[in-house]
Amino acid sequence: MDEIFKQYGSTIITVLAIVAIIGIITLVIGSDANSIVYQAFSDLIRNFYSSAGGTVPGA
Repeated sequence: MDEIFKQYGSTIITVLAIVAIIGIITLVIGSDANSIVYQAFSDLIRNFYSSAGGTVPGA
């Protein structure tokens, strides 16, 4: 076990870090209309259209 960590320790840490980053991004972005990013983008578009005096698409 010690030999494996000596040879592949940095690679294992890198892979775990990449998997953790992908997991965090997936949790934040989400995959449905209830996600944080979707809500923020939707509010941004609504505010833009209402400030421009137009009708909000999809509303």
